[in-house]
Amino acid sequence: MQGAKGHRVQGTILIIDGVSTNRIMLKVQLSAAYYRVVQADSIADAAKTAQRCRPDLILTAMSLPDGEAADVKRALADDEQLAGIPMIAIDRENDSQRRLAALRAGIDDVLLQPLDDTILQARIRSLLRACSAQEELHLQRDGSHGFSMPASEAYLSAEMRSAMVALVTEYTATAVYWQAQLAPRVPYQLCNHQFGAVHPLMREPVPDAIVIELGRNTLAQGLRLLADLRARAATRKSVVIAVVHPADPAIAAEALDRGAHDVLQTGFDAAELALRIETQLRNKARIEQLRDSVRNGLRAAVEDPMTGLFNRRYAKPFLERVARTSAKTGESFAVMLADLDHFKKINDRYGHPVGDAVLIEAAKRLQTALRPVDLLARIGGEEFMIVMPAVGQAMTEAAASDLCNRINSTPFHIPGVDTPIYVTISIGAAIGGCARQTPADPRDTDSAINALITDADRALYSAKHAGRNQISLAIDMAA
Repeated sequence: MQGAKGHRVQGTILIIDGVSTNRIMLKVQLSAAYYRVVQADSIADAAKTAQRCRPDLILTAMSLPDGEAADVKRALADDEQLAGIPMIAIDRENDSQRRLAALRAGIDDVLLQPLDDTILQARIRSLLRACSAQEELHLQRDGSHGFSMPASEAYLSAEMRSAMVALVTEYTATAVYWQAQLAPRVPYQLCNHQFGAVHPLMREPVPDAIVIELGRNTLAQGLRLLADLRARAATRKSVVIAVVHPADPAIAAEALDRGAHDVLQTGFDAAELALRIETQLRNKARIEQLRDSVRNGLRAAVEDPMTGLFNRRYAKPFLERVARTSAKTGESFAVMLADLDHFKKINDRYGHPVGDAVLIEAAKRLQTALRPVDLLARIGGEEFMIVMPAVGQAMTEAAASDLCNRINSTPFHIPGVDTPIYVTISIGAAIGGCARQTPADPRDTDSAINALITDADRALYSAKHAGRNQISLAIDMAA
Protein backbone atom coordinates (compact mmCIF):
# COMPACT_ATOMS: atom_id res chain seq x y z
CA MET A 1 0.00 0.00 0.00
CA GLN A 2 1.41 3.38 -1.02
CA GLY A 3 0.93 6.62 0.92
CA ALA A 4 1.57 10.21 -0.04
CA LYS A 5 4.39 10.80 -2.50
CA GLY A 6 4.79 7.06 -3.01
CA HIS A 7 5.85 6.24 0.57
CA ARG A 8 4.85 2.76 1.62
CA VAL A 9 2.23 2.62 4.38
CA GLN A 10 3.65 0.72 7.37
CA GLY A 11 0.33 -0.49 8.73
CA THR A 12 -3.15 0.52 9.81
CA ILE A 13 -3.69 2.02 13.26
CA LEU A 14 -7.12 2.48 14.82
CA ILE A 15 -7.36 5.50 17.11
CA ILE A 16 -10.17 5.43 19.69
CA ASP A 17 -10.89 8.62 21.63
CA GLY A 18 -14.06 10.48 22.49
CA VAL A 19 -12.29 13.84 22.05
CA SER A 20 -11.99 14.76 18.39
CA THR A 21 -8.98 17.06 18.87
CA ASN A 22 -7.03 14.18 20.45
CA ARG A 23 -7.84 11.97 17.47
CA ILE A 24 -6.80 14.64 14.99
CA MET A 25 -3.47 15.28 16.74
CA LEU A 26 -2.66 11.56 16.84
CA LYS A 27 -3.67 11.14 13.21
CA VAL A 28 -1.28 13.91 12.14
CA GLN A 29 1.50 12.39 14.28
CA LEU A 30 1.04 8.85 12.90
CA SER A 31 0.35 9.84 9.31
CA ALA A 32 3.69 11.64 9.29
CA ALA A 33 5.27 8.25 10.08
CA TYR A 34 3.40 6.73 7.09
CA TYR A 35 0.75 4.80 9.00
CA ARG A 36 -2.79 4.59 7.67
CA VAL A 37 -5.07 5.93 10.38
CA VAL A 38 -8.73 5.09 11.01
CA GLN A 39 -10.73 6.63 13.84
CA ALA A 40 -13.52 5.77 16.28
CA ASP A 41 -15.05 7.79 19.11
CA SER A 42 -16.44 4.96 21.24
CA ILE A 43 -16.10 1.24 21.99
CA ALA A 44 -19.18 0.41 19.93
CA ASP A 45 -17.86 2.40 16.97
CA ALA A 46 -14.39 0.84 17.40
CA ALA A 47 -15.75 -2.71 17.22
CA LYS A 48 -17.50 -2.01 13.93
CA THR A 49 -14.50 -0.16 12.49
CA ALA A 50 -12.10 -2.93 13.51
CA GLN A 51 -14.25 -5.58 11.85
CA ARG A 52 -14.31 -3.52 8.68
CA CYS A 53 -10.62 -2.61 8.35
CA ARG A 54 -8.79 -5.09 10.65
CA PRO A 55 -6.16 -2.68 12.01
CA ASP A 56 -2.61 -3.76 12.79
CA LEU A 57 -2.60 -1.87 16.09
CA ILE A 58 -5.08 -0.03 18.32
CA LEU A 59 -4.28 3.21 20.13
CA THR A 60 -7.02 4.04 22.63
CA ALA A 61 -7.71 6.57 25.32
CA MET A 62 -7.84 4.99 28.77
CA SER A 63 -11.29 6.51 29.39
CA LEU A 64 -13.94 6.45 26.68
CA PRO A 65 -17.55 7.68 26.52
CA ASP A 66 -18.91 4.13 26.91
CA GLY A 67 -16.25 2.45 29.02
CA GLU A 68 -12.54 1.94 29.63
CA ALA A 69 -9.64 0.78 27.47
CA ALA A 70 -9.93 -2.72 28.98
CA ASP A 71 -13.51 -2.86 27.66
CA VAL A 72 -12.15 -2.43 24.12
CA LYS A 73 -10.03 -5.55 24.64
CA ARG A 74 -13.06 -7.48 25.91
CA ALA A 75 -15.25 -6.25 23.04
CA LEU A 76 -12.82 -7.72 20.49
CA ALA A 77 -11.98 -10.91 22.40
CA ASP A 78 -14.68 -13.05 20.79
CA ASP A 79 -13.48 -12.35 17.25
CA GLU A 80 -10.45 -14.55 16.48
CA GLN A 81 -9.25 -12.12 13.80
CA LEU A 82 -9.31 -9.16 16.20
CA ALA A 83 -8.50 -10.62 19.61
CA GLY A 84 -4.73 -10.61 19.09
CA ILE A 85 -4.38 -7.04 17.79
CA PRO A 86 -1.77 -5.21 19.92
CA MET A 87 -3.16 -2.32 21.93
CA ILE A 88 -1.68 0.76 23.58
CA ALA A 89 -3.70 2.85 26.04
CA ILE A 90 -3.14 6.56 26.67
CA ASP A 91 -3.83 7.91 30.14
CA ARG A 92 -3.93 11.45 31.49
CA GLU A 93 -3.07 10.40 35.04
CA ASN A 94 -0.05 8.54 36.35
CA ASP A 95 -2.14 6.03 38.30
CA SER A 96 -0.09 2.86 38.90
CA GLN A 97 -3.10 0.77 39.97
CA ARG A 98 -5.09 1.67 36.88
CA ARG A 99 -1.99 1.04 34.76
CA LEU A 100 -1.55 -2.45 36.26
CA ALA A 101 -5.25 -3.23 35.78
CA ALA A 102 -4.95 -2.31 32.10
CA LEU A 103 -1.86 -4.52 31.68
CA ARG A 104 -3.67 -7.41 33.39
CA ALA A 105 -6.56 -6.97 30.95
CA GLY A 106 -4.18 -7.66 28.05
CA ILE A 107 -3.30 -4.14 26.98
CA ASP A 108 0.32 -4.10 25.87
CA ASP A 109 1.36 -0.76 27.31
CA VAL A 110 0.03 2.41 28.92
CA LEU A 111 1.59 5.72 27.88
CA LEU A 112 1.02 9.06 29.57
CA GLN A 113 -0.08 12.34 28.07
CA PRO A 114 1.50 14.44 26.77
CA LEU A 115 2.75 11.68 24.49
CA ASP A 116 6.46 11.44 23.79
CA ASP A 117 6.67 10.72 20.06
CA THR A 118 9.97 8.84 20.38
CA ILE A 119 8.66 6.20 22.78
CA LEU A 120 5.27 6.03 21.03
CA GLN A 121 6.85 5.28 17.65
CA ALA A 122 9.32 2.79 19.14
CA ARG A 123 6.55 0.97 21.02
CA ILE A 124 4.44 0.79 17.85
CA ARG A 125 7.38 -0.58 15.84
CA SER A 126 8.13 -3.17 18.52
CA LEU A 127 4.54 -4.41 18.75
CA LEU A 128 4.11 -4.55 14.97
CA ARG A 129 7.36 -6.55 14.59
CA ALA A 130 6.20 -9.08 17.18
CA CYS A 131 2.76 -9.31 15.62
CA SER A 132 4.25 -9.75 12.14
CA ALA A 133 6.54 -12.56 13.32
CA GLN A 134 3.62 -14.36 14.93
CA GLU A 135 1.46 -13.89 11.85
CA GLU A 136 4.23 -15.40 9.73
CA LEU A 137 4.26 -18.47 11.99
CA HIS A 138 0.50 -18.77 11.60
CA LEU A 139 0.87 -18.65 7.82
CA GLN A 140 3.65 -21.27 7.91
CA ARG A 141 1.52 -23.51 10.10
CA ASP A 142 -1.47 -23.19 7.78
CA GLY A 143 0.73 -23.71 4.72
CA SER A 144 2.19 -26.88 6.20
CA HIS A 145 -1.26 -28.13 7.27
CA GLY A 146 -0.18 -27.94 10.88
CA PHE A 147 -2.71 -27.70 13.68
CA SER A 148 -2.39 -26.54 17.25
CA MET A 149 -4.87 -26.30 20.08
CA PRO A 150 -4.77 -23.11 22.14
CA ALA A 151 -2.35 -23.47 25.02
CA SER A 152 -4.29 -24.62 28.09
CA GLU A 153 -4.03 -22.80 31.41
CA ALA A 154 -2.52 -25.94 32.94
CA TYR A 155 0.17 -26.03 30.23
CA LEU A 156 0.95 -22.32 30.67
CA SER A 157 1.05 -22.65 34.47
CA ALA A 158 3.50 -25.54 34.19
CA GLU A 159 5.69 -23.45 31.88
CA MET A 160 5.58 -20.59 34.39
CA ARG A 161 6.61 -22.77 37.33
CA SER A 162 9.62 -24.17 35.51
CA ALA A 163 10.79 -20.83 34.07
CA MET A 164 14.15 -19.29 34.97
CA VAL A 165 14.53 -15.51 35.10
CA ALA A 166 17.92 -13.78 35.19
CA LEU A 167 18.36 -10.30 36.68
CA VAL A 168 21.30 -8.33 35.25
CA THR A 169 22.26 -5.24 37.25
CA GLU A 170 25.24 -2.99 37.88
CA TYR A 171 25.51 -3.70 41.61
CA THR A 172 24.93 -6.90 43.56
CA ALA A 173 22.85 -4.98 46.10
CA THR A 174 20.44 -3.90 43.37
CA ALA A 175 19.96 -7.48 42.19
CA VAL A 176 19.42 -8.71 45.76
CA TYR A 177 16.78 -6.01 46.31
CA TRP A 178 15.00 -6.80 43.02
CA GLN A 179 15.02 -10.50 43.84
CA ALA A 180 13.61 -9.91 47.32
CA GLN A 181 10.81 -7.78 45.88
CA LEU A 182 9.99 -10.17 43.03
CA ALA A 183 10.23 -13.50 44.85
CA PRO A 184 6.88 -13.24 46.71
CA ARG A 185 5.11 -12.27 43.45
CA VAL A 186 6.43 -14.87 40.98
CA PRO A 187 6.89 -18.68 40.90
CA TYR A 188 10.04 -18.55 38.78
CA GLN A 189 13.59 -19.45 39.64
CA LEU A 190 15.46 -16.14 39.98
CA CYS A 191 19.21 -15.75 39.46
CA ASN A 192 21.49 -12.71 39.59
CA HIS A 193 24.22 -11.55 37.24
CA GLN A 194 26.34 -8.42 37.22
CA PHE A 195 27.61 -6.65 34.12
CA GLY A 196 31.00 -8.07 33.27
CA ALA A 197 29.97 -11.55 34.45
CA VAL A 198 27.19 -12.44 32.05
CA HIS A 199 28.84 -15.34 30.19
CA PRO A 200 26.72 -17.91 32.06
CA LEU A 201 23.68 -16.38 30.35
CA MET A 202 24.92 -17.77 27.05
CA ARG A 203 25.29 -21.35 28.29
CA GLU A 204 22.62 -24.02 28.54
CA PRO A 205 20.20 -23.95 30.11
CA VAL A 206 19.68 -20.34 29.07
CA PRO A 207 17.17 -18.27 31.08
CA ASP A 208 13.61 -18.05 29.79
CA ALA A 209 13.61 -14.32 30.58
CA ILE A 210 16.42 -11.83 31.13
CA VAL A 211 15.82 -8.49 32.86
CA ILE A 212 18.50 -5.87 32.18
CA GLU A 213 19.04 -2.68 34.19
CA LEU A 214 19.76 0.31 31.94
CA GLY A 215 21.26 2.81 34.39
CA ARG A 216 23.48 5.84 33.96
CA ASN A 217 26.75 3.96 34.37
CA THR A 218 25.80 0.84 32.43
CA LEU A 219 23.68 2.27 29.62
CA ALA A 220 26.02 1.57 26.71
CA GLN A 221 27.02 -1.82 28.14
CA GLY A 222 23.39 -2.74 28.77
CA LEU A 223 22.25 -1.80 25.27
CA ARG A 224 25.11 -3.82 23.74
CA LEU A 225 24.20 -6.81 25.90
CA LEU A 226 20.56 -6.50 24.89
CA ALA A 227 21.40 -6.52 21.19
CA ASP A 228 23.87 -9.38 21.69
CA LEU A 229 21.31 -11.52 23.50
CA ARG A 230 18.75 -11.01 20.73
CA ALA A 231 21.31 -11.86 18.05
CA ARG A 232 22.80 -15.03 19.57
CA ALA A 233 21.24 -18.36 18.63
CA ALA A 234 21.40 -19.59 22.24
CA THR A 235 19.42 -16.68 23.70
CA ARG A 236 17.36 -15.58 20.70
CA LYS A 237 14.20 -17.15 22.11
CA SER A 238 14.71 -15.75 25.61
CA VAL A 239 12.44 -12.89 26.66
CA VAL A 240 14.43 -9.69 27.24
CA ILE A 241 12.98 -6.89 29.38
CA ALA A 242 14.78 -3.60 29.99
CA VAL A 243 14.39 -1.54 33.17
CA VAL A 244 15.26 2.10 32.44
CA HIS A 245 16.62 3.91 35.49
CA PRO A 246 16.17 6.83 35.76
CA ALA A 247 13.20 7.37 33.45
CA ASP A 248 14.20 8.42 29.94
CA PRO A 249 11.88 7.93 26.93
CA ALA A 250 14.79 8.04 24.48
CA ILE A 251 16.58 5.16 26.25
CA ALA A 252 13.35 3.15 26.48
CA ALA A 253 12.83 3.68 22.74
CA GLU A 254 16.41 2.62 22.01
CA ALA A 255 15.94 -0.56 24.03
CA LEU A 256 12.79 -1.48 22.09
CA ASP A 257 14.45 -0.78 18.75
CA ARG A 258 17.39 -3.01 19.72
CA GLY A 259 15.01 -5.89 20.29
CA ALA A 260 13.76 -5.75 23.88
CA HIS A 261 10.42 -7.52 24.16
CA ASP A 262 9.26 -5.09 26.81
CA VAL A 263 10.50 -2.14 28.82
CA LEU A 264 9.78 -0.48 32.17
CA GLN A 265 10.16 3.18 31.27
CA THR A 266 10.08 4.62 34.79
CA GLY A 267 12.43 2.29 36.64
CA PHE A 268 11.98 -0.79 38.77
CA ASP A 269 8.49 -1.58 40.03
CA ALA A 270 8.12 -5.11 41.38
CA ALA A 271 4.40 -5.47 40.68
CA GLU A 272 4.67 -4.16 37.12
CA LEU A 273 7.82 -6.16 36.34
CA ALA A 274 6.19 -9.36 37.65
CA LEU A 275 3.17 -8.72 35.44
CA ARG A 276 5.25 -7.95 32.35
CA ILE A 277 7.42 -11.05 32.85
CA GLU A 278 4.29 -13.21 33.14
CA THR A 279 2.77 -11.70 30.00
CA GLN A 280 5.94 -12.15 27.99
CA LEU A 281 6.50 -15.73 29.20
CA ARG A 282 2.93 -16.60 28.23
CA ASN A 283 3.54 -15.12 24.79
CA LYS A 284 6.77 -17.12 24.56
CA ALA A 285 4.98 -20.37 25.46
CA ARG A 286 2.29 -19.73 22.85
CA ILE A 287 4.88 -18.95 20.17
CA GLU A 288 6.86 -22.10 21.04
CA GLN A 289 3.68 -24.13 20.70
CA LEU A 290 3.03 -22.48 17.35
CA ARG A 291 6.60 -23.26 16.21
CA ASP A 292 6.11 -26.89 17.24
CA SER A 293 2.93 -26.96 15.19
CA VAL A 294 4.80 -25.61 12.16
CA ARG A 295 7.59 -28.18 12.58
CA ASN A 296 5.10 -31.00 13.03
CA GLY A 297 3.11 -29.86 10.02
CA LEU A 298 6.21 -29.68 7.83
CA ARG A 299 7.33 -33.08 9.07
CA ALA A 300 3.89 -34.60 8.45
CA ALA A 301 3.92 -33.21 4.91
CA VAL A 302 7.09 -35.10 3.98
CA GLU A 303 6.98 -38.17 6.23
CA ASP A 304 5.14 -41.45 5.95
CA PRO A 305 3.26 -41.71 9.28
CA MET A 306 3.48 -45.51 9.46
CA THR A 307 7.15 -46.20 8.82
CA GLY A 308 8.62 -42.80 9.70
CA LEU A 309 10.39 -42.73 6.33
CA PHE A 310 10.27 -39.77 3.99
CA ASN A 311 7.53 -39.87 1.36
CA ARG A 312 7.35 -39.15 -2.37
CA ARG A 313 6.90 -35.42 -1.75
CA TYR A 314 10.36 -35.29 -0.15
CA ALA A 315 12.06 -37.92 -2.33
CA LYS A 316 11.66 -36.10 -5.65
CA PRO A 317 13.29 -32.79 -4.56
CA PHE A 318 16.04 -34.79 -2.81
CA LEU A 319 16.75 -36.66 -6.03
CA GLU A 320 16.83 -33.38 -7.94
CA ARG A 321 19.43 -31.96 -5.53
CA VAL A 322 21.56 -35.08 -5.92
CA ALA A 323 21.32 -34.76 -9.71
CA ARG A 324 22.38 -31.11 -9.63
CA THR A 325 25.34 -31.97 -7.43
CA SER A 326 26.26 -34.79 -9.79
CA ALA A 327 26.20 -32.38 -12.73
CA LYS A 328 28.72 -30.17 -10.92
CA THR A 329 31.05 -32.88 -9.59
CA GLY A 330 30.83 -35.41 -12.42
CA GLU A 331 30.11 -38.20 -9.92
CA SER A 332 27.42 -40.73 -10.75
CA PHE A 333 24.59 -41.65 -8.39
CA ALA A 334 21.99 -44.40 -8.08
CA VAL A 335 18.21 -44.54 -7.93
CA MET A 336 16.51 -47.76 -6.84
CA LEU A 337 12.87 -48.75 -6.72
CA ALA A 338 12.16 -51.65 -4.36
CA ASP A 339 8.92 -53.57 -3.99
CA LEU A 340 8.01 -56.27 -1.45
CA ASP A 341 7.03 -59.44 -3.31
CA HIS A 342 3.49 -60.85 -3.03
CA PHE A 343 2.65 -58.33 -0.30
CA LYS A 344 -1.09 -58.60 -1.05
CA LYS A 345 -0.99 -62.24 -0.02
CA ILE A 346 0.37 -61.23 3.39
CA ASN A 347 -2.48 -58.78 3.88
CA ASP A 348 -5.06 -61.31 2.69
CA ARG A 349 -3.76 -64.11 4.90
CA TYR A 350 -2.85 -62.28 8.11
CA GLY A 351 -4.78 -59.01 7.88
CA HIS A 352 -3.74 -55.42 7.32
CA PRO A 353 -2.36 -54.80 10.85
CA VAL A 354 0.15 -57.62 10.29
CA GLY A 355 0.89 -56.23 6.82
CA ASP A 356 1.59 -52.83 8.40
CA ALA A 357 3.97 -54.46 10.91
CA VAL A 358 5.80 -56.15 8.04
CA LEU A 359 6.18 -52.80 6.27
CA ILE A 360 7.54 -51.16 9.42
CA GLU A 361 10.07 -53.97 9.96
CA ALA A 362 11.08 -53.94 6.26
CA ALA A 363 11.70 -50.18 6.47
CA LYS A 364 13.95 -50.69 9.52
CA ARG A 365 15.96 -53.42 7.80
CA LEU A 366 16.43 -51.41 4.62
CA GLN A 367 17.44 -48.30 6.57
CA THR A 368 20.18 -50.17 8.45
CA ALA A 369 21.79 -51.16 5.14
CA LEU A 370 22.20 -47.58 3.92
CA ARG A 371 24.68 -44.78 4.57
CA PRO A 372 23.67 -41.58 6.41
CA VAL A 373 23.84 -39.65 3.11
CA ASP A 374 21.44 -42.03 1.36
CA LEU A 375 17.68 -41.59 1.16
CA LEU A 376 15.06 -44.26 1.81
CA ALA A 377 11.49 -43.20 1.12
CA ARG A 378 8.18 -45.02 1.04
CA ILE A 379 6.53 -43.91 -2.19
CA GLY A 380 3.62 -46.35 -2.40
CA GLY A 381 1.86 -49.15 -0.55
CA GLU A 382 4.79 -51.58 -0.42
CA GLU A 383 7.13 -49.66 -2.72
CA PHE A 384 10.28 -47.83 -1.65
CA MET A 385 12.73 -45.47 -3.34
CA ILE A 386 16.43 -45.42 -2.51
CA VAL A 387 18.72 -42.60 -3.65
CA MET A 388 22.48 -43.06 -3.21
CA PRO A 389 24.74 -40.09 -4.04
CA ALA A 390 28.29 -40.57 -5.34
CA VAL A 391 28.16 -44.27 -6.23
CA GLY A 392 28.99 -46.16 -9.42
CA GLN A 393 27.76 -49.41 -10.92
CA ALA A 394 29.73 -51.78 -8.70
CA MET A 395 28.74 -50.09 -5.46
CA THR A 396 25.12 -49.87 -6.61
CA GLU A 397 24.96 -53.59 -7.36
CA ALA A 398 26.56 -54.44 -4.01
CA ALA A 399 24.18 -52.14 -2.12
CA ALA A 400 21.12 -53.55 -3.94
CA SER A 401 22.20 -57.11 -3.14
CA ASP A 402 22.68 -56.19 0.51
CA LEU A 403 19.22 -54.62 0.64
CA CYS A 404 17.74 -57.76 -0.87
CA ASN A 405 19.53 -59.97 1.67
CA ARG A 406 18.39 -57.82 4.61
CA ILE A 407 14.80 -58.72 3.73
CA ASN A 408 15.00 -62.35 2.60
CA SER A 409 17.74 -63.74 4.85
CA THR A 410 15.73 -63.68 8.08
CA PRO A 411 11.97 -64.33 8.40
CA PHE A 412 9.76 -61.69 9.99
CA HIS A 413 8.52 -62.45 13.51
CA ILE A 414 5.38 -60.40 14.06
CA PRO A 415 3.72 -60.26 17.51
CA GLY A 416 0.47 -62.17 17.48
CA VAL A 417 1.51 -64.40 14.56
CA ASP A 418 2.60 -67.90 15.60
CA THR A 419 4.64 -68.71 12.51
CA PRO A 420 7.45 -66.65 10.97
CA ILE A 421 6.59 -64.77 7.78
CA TYR A 422 9.01 -65.11 4.90
CA VAL A 423 9.30 -61.93 2.88
CA THR A 424 11.31 -61.15 -0.24
CA ILE A 425 11.92 -57.99 -2.21
CA SER A 426 12.64 -57.08 -5.83
CA ILE A 427 14.83 -54.10 -6.69
CA GLY A 428 15.33 -52.16 -9.91
CA ALA A 429 18.26 -49.73 -10.08
CA ALA A 430 19.46 -47.07 -12.50
CA ILE A 431 22.71 -45.08 -12.58
CA GLY A 432 22.47 -41.30 -12.96
CA GLY A 433 25.18 -38.91 -14.00
CA CYS A 434 25.88 -40.22 -17.51
CA ALA A 435 25.63 -37.96 -20.56
CA ARG A 436 22.00 -38.78 -21.34
CA GLN A 437 20.85 -38.18 -17.80
CA THR A 438 22.77 -34.95 -17.14
CA PRO A 439 21.25 -31.93 -18.93
CA ALA A 440 23.47 -29.17 -20.23
CA ASP A 441 21.74 -26.76 -17.86
CA PRO A 442 21.93 -28.23 -14.33
CA ARG A 443 18.79 -26.30 -13.36
CA ASP A 444 16.72 -28.17 -15.95
CA THR A 445 16.74 -31.60 -14.35
CA ASP A 446 13.07 -32.56 -14.30
CA SER A 447 12.96 -34.53 -17.57
CA ALA A 448 16.27 -36.25 -16.79
CA ILE A 449 15.02 -37.27 -13.34
CA ASN A 450 11.78 -38.61 -14.78
CA ALA A 451 13.75 -40.65 -17.33
CA LEU A 452 15.96 -42.04 -14.58
CA ILE A 453 12.97 -43.08 -12.47
CA THR A 454 11.43 -44.70 -15.56
CA ASP A 455 14.65 -46.69 -16.07
CA ALA A 456 14.58 -47.86 -12.47
CA ASP A 457 10.92 -48.78 -12.78
CA ARG A 458 11.60 -50.84 -15.91
CA ALA A 459 14.46 -52.57 -14.12
CA LEU A 460 12.12 -53.37 -11.23
CA TYR A 461 9.61 -54.85 -13.67
CA SER A 462 12.40 -56.98 -15.14
CA ALA A 463 13.30 -58.27 -11.67
CA LYS A 464 9.67 -59.15 -11.01
CA HIS A 465 9.27 -60.78 -14.41
CA ALA A 466 12.43 -62.85 -13.87
CA GLY A 467 10.99 -64.48 -10.74
CA ARG A 468 11.20 -61.83 -7.98
CA ASN A 469 13.56 -61.82 -4.97
CA GLN A 470 16.38 -60.36 -7.07
CA ILE A 471 17.89 -57.17 -8.41
CA SER A 472 18.02 -55.73 -11.91
CA LEU A 473 20.31 -52.92 -13.03
CA ALA A 474 19.44 -50.62 -15.95
CA ILE A 475 22.68 -49.59 -17.69
CA ASP A 476 22.75 -47.28 -20.69
CA MET A 477 26.16 -45.67 -20.43
CA ALA A 478 26.54 -45.43 -24.20
CA ALA A 479 23.38 -43.41 -24.73
